[in-house]
Amino acid sequence: MTYDLHRPACAYPGLLEQLAKFPASCQGLDSSCFVVAEGTADDVRDALVPHLHPGDGLIVTALTSSIASWTGLRPEARRWIHTHMN
Repeated sequence: MTYDLHRPACAYPGLLEQLAKFPASCQGLDSSCFVVAEGTADDVRDALVPHLHPGDGLIVTALTSSIASWTGLRPEARRWIHTHMN
């Protein structure tokens, strides 16, 4: 998922708590996070929206190894992808 949050991270305790509830998650870039989730992208969005503020943005999409490519990810994000997408 990618997001555009307009307040400091400390303004999103519920969002961080909700992300921690997914079976696995990892911060990919400053404004992106990878999660392993049961259900659809709509389900993930619906779980996170109550923890956003007006004007924030969120995109949730499925990521598959057959169509994914990246550069500049944090080392832990690259490890996470290799672990959860292979």
